[in-house]
Amino acid sequence: MIKNIFFYFIVLWTGWGLYSCQKGELVQGEEDLARITFKSYSSASVDIKRVTVDGKVANNDNTNFIFIRNKDADSSLVVAFDSKGQKTLEQRLSIKSGLNTFGVHSKSPIDPSLVVGENPLGDDVQPIRGVMQVKILNFNKTISPNGEPIRLAVYQGKPVFDESWGMDLVKYDETPILTTDLISDKIPDKFIKIPVDPIFAAKAQVLDKDSKPILIDGQKVYLFFYFSVGVAVVYLPQKESDAPLDVDAVSEIGGIGYSLDNIWLQK
Repeated sequence: MIKNIFFYFIVLWTGWGLYSCQKGELVQGEEDLARITFKSYSSASVDIKRVTVDGKVANNDNTNFIFIRNKDADSSLVVAFDSKGQKTLEQRLSIKSGLNTFGVHSKSPIDPSLVVGENPLGDDVQPIRGVMQVKILNFNKTISPNGEPIRLAVYQGKPVFDESWGMDLVKYDETPILTTDLISDKIPDKFIKIPVDPIFAAKAQVLDKDSKPILIDGQKVYLFFYFSVGVAVVYLPQKESDAPLDVDAVSEIGGIGYSLDNIWLQK
């Protein structure tokens, strides 16, 4: 009888030990399980349908991609494909156990492939009533042939009655309401805050990096803010002059005019 009781306790102890081992291995396995999901910084949705991590296909669970993480690696090569099977993202990312949420945006207005990075629209930037908060990119080589950064002196027009036309025409103050920091084809850190006028859109004279007027064929160059946004990144593409008249559609510009109305990202 005593031998039977002793044997019973030996079996029970051994079984408990095996169970504890198996349970520990299960927890360890769960710690190595990782998930990736992608979020868009703009109003456009992210088109990612398949993901590989270090060359291995991750299981697709709706918007999450699940795989066993290489816990000994500082980072993993993540490659993502869109609904057409085209590679849309390829980047080394640091991945931890559990859920990894990566914010993505297109690399630039002229490169639709995706990149993981900081939010160009700012995580904590809130709309301001009556103000456009914008970041501006310049891809126009006519204005900047060597890719040199530019500045913009922004002017806000106001209506002034003109007797010869019998209507209000636009008039600008001599002093700009603001002059921007340097603008290039790279995403700037700061937003430009431009008051919204319900009658006349703002316009900007293009300056070089030293704040001197840029001339094309001896003429000054102006950009017209033909868009309305709260928080956005806008850009000037390579194109010919397309604004023949000032914002009142009557007055001469006094130089060469470009419409600035291409929106890349917006909240």
